[in-house]
Amino acid sequence: MLRNLIRSYWNLPRMIHMLIMLEFTLSLIHVAFILVLNIFLRKQGFSDPEIASFNSLRFIGALAFALPLGIYIRGKKLKPFFILAALIVPLTSALIIESVYREIAPLIKLSFLLWGIGMMLMRVCSLPFIIRNTSSDNSTEALSLSASTWSLATIFSGIIISSLDWVNNFSLGKWILYFNERSILWIITFFGVSSIFFALSITEKEHDSSDKDANIISLYKNYDWKIIIKALSPLIMISIGAGLTIPYVNLFFNSVFNLSSSEFSILGSITAFLVFTFSLLVPSIRKKYGYWLTIVVVQALSICCLVVMALMELYVTYSFALIVALIAYIFRQPLMHMAHPASNELLMNYVGKRNQELISALSSSLWSASWFISAKVFEWLRLLDFQYYEIFLITAGLYIVGNILFALLIREYESNKRVSSINSIPLEDELTMD
Repeated sequence: MLRNLIRSYWNLPRMIHMLIMLEFTLSLIHVAFILVLNIFLRKQGFSDPEIASFNSLRFIGALAFALPLGIYIRGKKLKPFFILAALIVPLTSALIIESVYREIAPLIKLSFLLWGIGMMLMRVCSLPFIIRNTSSDNSTEALSLSASTWSLATIFSGIIISSLDWVNNFSLGKWILYFNERSILWIITFFGVSSIFFALSITEKEHDSSDKDANIISLYKNYDWKIIIKALSPLIMISIGAGLTIPYVNLFFNSVFNLSSSEFSILGSITAFLVFTFSLLVPSIRKKYGYWLTIVVVQALSICCLVVMALMELYVTYSFALIVALIAYIFRQPLMHMAHPASNELLMNYVGKRNQELISALSSSLWSASWFISAKVFEWLRLLDFQYYEIFLITAGLYIVGNILFALLIREYESNKRVSSINSIPLEDELTMD
């Protein structure tokens, strides 16, 4: 079984492997910034509302350009956008590090904005690229491998961060380099520069370009917007809820339980290993048990873990609180991420081939766009003195609504599939049915 699982991923087209490596190297930077940057900002004297304000700027680019870009790339080659992302992300990462260190607020805001645009380019283009270059036989494997790059990057980033923090410093003669948040982010940014090589190594086969110059009227006719909006509704609820929690979990553990950036990085690596393992198992689980278990049941268990983790803030004075919060966090993330490849596949199957390219682009970009709203809401809630557990419980409520919408979507999709199957039965078969 393990050999077949490995072979199914190994046999994916080379261009998919190059895309996966591009996603991995850029995710190294992204994960490191999530694990360390907020704590770096706090040590430089910035408050929680200021940190949330800076983070919100990462998503303005996605909010403004995601939909136009998703429409624009139809019928166009995607390699130039991958190259652009590979150039923008490392450069703006360096700009963020130095502007935070020198406490230049306008430059911090500009670099966060440009960094978000660079990440958006990769996210918007990656799913359409996978759909174009895979078939129904291996698309689930490609989507799962793409989803697992985040967890794999988390493992490597966590190991690098915790190792450098343990070493503490490196000396060469009289020159000494101390491994603090700033130097660690610089080192991982240098690793991320290798993304340029993988972006240049991507090859593309010819794609239908008949819709390149479509105008507004034809764009309206070319897509089933009612179906698209219905398909995106659960994703919007899930992504807004995630935006209230995921970027600030490190602040939660740092503020409530006094976990340092290196300790949280180790925790992130443990969690990421489970995420990576679960993600690779998604294709076989989905094919055996269907969307109900892979999406609805798994997300329901994840929500329970989130609620438990949040409520531990009320019991912080008890010795068991930290252990329970850590266990809940370690299992919450793999369960939630396990549903992502299956939900992406569900959305593309639900909307049909006519809308797949646009739904792929929107589903990957709406996640970031929704986080802009969440960052502003988090900033506002913290200014109103909301505790972390209260904000995380709001996330749980949004997750519950999103999960219910996914359940309705699955029921409609499976009903439509049964009707289509019945309608496709040959006439002679219909006449012999009892």
